[in-house]
Amino acid sequence: MIVSSQKLEAAYRKVHQIKEHMRAHCLAPDRSKLSVQDLQWCVCDMYKLTIEMKEVAFEGEHLRGLVERYKDRARILIRAGQGEEWVRFTAVKELCHLAMDEGEDWSPRGHETIEMLLLEESLDNAGAQADRKIADAKAQSEKLAEIAATELMYPHEYRQDDLTAVNSGKTTITALAIHFQVPEYVIGTALHPNRIELARIGWEMAKR
Repeated sequence: MIVSSQKLEAAYRKVHQIKEHMRAHCLAPDRSKLSVQDLQWCVCDMYKLTIEMKEVAFEGEHLRGLVERYKDRARILIRAGQGEEWVRFTAVKELCHLAMDEGEDWSPRGHETIEMLLLEESLDNAGAQADRKIADAKAQSEKLAEIAATELMYPHEYRQDDLTAVNSGKTTITALAIHFQVPEYVIGTALHPNRIELARIGWEMAKR
């Protein structure tokens, strides 16, 4: 999936701003387990929103959460029964949507966005031809929110050392997922060499 370099830079700048705001106003902002409550307060404070968050029962194999947007408030709905780590990651990703998305990224049809994202992922796995495909704007929004949530929950500065430790057998993806309280998928994806390089580029752009 190809994402806009401008959108990638904007996403990392947003993450940088959020982390700085949390450092200034929250207790122990750098602990390994991100406080979802602190992040929710931070997004509320930065963007002057009232945010309601709750777990609900709804159908959807791939849809883990969604956000309802209004003028000065939002409601985040998280699919119940998917495990604490996925509930946490889903909540953080939806909060990232509220912080990052522009109007063109808003989708009232969440299932269509997820289907487009799955299509893009399948194209990513199809070979070099996928590298030339520009992602749909809403699929880009989903991917960037996932990247931003990963940056907040599993900071990039740990990854190179963790990758070395995993490759040498000193730790495992499962152990890292337990330590950071995130799904194993998040750790495995973040430790892929392409994602490590993407994070390096993103942070370089955000801090220049």
